[in-house]
Amino acid sequence: MKRVGLELGVLVFAFGLASAAASAQTVSAAAVRDVVASYIKASLPPSLETSINFEDLKKSYPVGYKQCDLVVASANSVTLKGLVTFLVKARPSGREEGYTQVIPVTVRIRTFQKVLVASQTISPHSEIERDDINTVRAETTDLQNPVSSLSELKGKWSTRWIQGGKVLTFDMFTDEPIVKRGQEITIIFRTKNITVRDQGSALQDGKLGDVIRVANEYRDNLRARIVGRGEVVLVN
Repeated sequence: MKRVGLELGVLVFAFGLASAAASAQTVSAAAVRDVVASYIKASLPPSLETSINFEDLKKSYPVGYKQCDLVVASANSVTLKGLVTFLVKARPSGREEGYTQVIPVTVRIRTFQKVLVASQTISPHSEIERDDINTVRAETTDLQNPVSSLSELKGKWSTRWIQGGKVLTFDMFTDEPIVKRGQEITIIFRTKNITVRDQGSALQDGKLGDVIRVANEYRDNLRARIVGRGEVVLVN
């Protein structure tokens, strides 16, 4: 999911087209709502469906100019989900300086998307197959990094028990080991002038670059670094 970094007091996105022509030096609630809604739409990925509810809009807001542009200056949320407060600033039309009234706007943002749900209990250290999951539309407002496609789990396996009916999230998975415990492997012994290959077995799971315990015919507690699928190099 695309994430948008927002720092308070830092201008991150401006809508010059949101010029608020109003009398008596005010801007309407509609102008404020439109600029915030456009900001939210531009900041979230297109795959997300959103429901936006403005919690505290007034009928109008006083500003220092009859003609002004509205700028979303900051938000107090990185993910733009749940209850989010935006700071909207007004500036003279066509100018980069001269901000006047700061308008705080609180918005409740709900998100919905297609996600993967476990169709049955999934055990740790399992690769996910098509029969293990269903695809459903669900609210993802309170979910961090839900999985939306089986292809996103290619080369990964589960790290825990996942109960049937649970939405899959990326924190439930890690890269699948390229060497697995009990697997027959090639152990490479290297010196400055000699390279010797021997057959052995892995005593631990591991990913590329991991140092794991391995055994051969003569010793059962060797340490070796994984350098490829089914290949390790002995380390001191």
